[in-house]
Amino acid sequence: EIGELEREFFDYGQSGTWYPLSCIPRHKVAVIIPFRNRENHLKVILKVLVPMLRRQLLFYTIFVIEQDSPLIFNKASLMNAGFKEASMFQNYDCYIFHDVDMLPENDRNFYTCSHVPRHLGAFVDKWDYIIPYIDLFGGVTAFSYNHFLSVNGFANSFYGWGGEDDDMIMFRKLNVTRYPIAIAKYTMIKHVSDDGNPNNIKRCHQAFIFRPKLYKNDGLNTLQYKIEKMEVRPLYIWFLMSLPPQPRYLTKQTKTTTKNT
Repeated sequence: EIGELEREFFDYGQSGTWYPLSCIPRHKVAVIIPFRNRENHLKVILKVLVPMLRRQLLFYTIFVIEQDSPLIFNKASLMNAGFKEASMFQNYDCYIFHDVDMLPENDRNFYTCSHVPRHLGAFVDKWDYIIPYIDLFGGVTAFSYNHFLSVNGFANSFYGWGGEDDDMIMFRKLNVTRYPIAIAKYTMIKHVSDDGNPNNIKRCHQAFIFRPKLYKNDGLNTLQYKIEKMEVRPLYIWFLMSLPPQPRYLTKQTKTTTKNT
């Protein structure tokens, strides 16, 4: 249970933020986890991330950004909203966008930023630790504050599963860096399909049709959300958010059934 984790990691950092007392940390990191209906996954990832981040001697805050409505999940907008809200808490120099089902396997996988955006979650057990295609960019990614602003964040138009991460590579012309496979291995927690997160089967088509024209006007500068609740909890800061409904021109681009990864 989350309460057991809170007791296990009880410390002076009881506001979602922790930092070492033995040294001055070189990095301030915001870990942003978009989330809905995955309580068990959240427990597991916190049990892995909290001790790892502390061993890395980071100044960090974990933000759990939960979607209340609409029915169709929009991970991109939650990540954008998490970035905006986190930026008002601290002057973080690195923002980690983290799927709730991705578990790092190695402490040397440092949760810090580079001179270019970093793809942390590149080598996943589900794909036998092989990158399945060259433009893969998702799972766990790291941006400096200025990098994320310069690309206008993620595209809010990706409702349903898939597309928002790779869109970063295709149309923002990003150069990215990855740690070596020996370091950057992840285990993906297995889970069943979620009716509220349908497979966006036309996500690539959607990207090529809409993104070249809209990417400068679809992101942080057009983000809309409403904070329904906010709580500062011992291990993370929790937001419950409502997003706009899926635009009509995108409603035919998602299935009603799903097979998530």
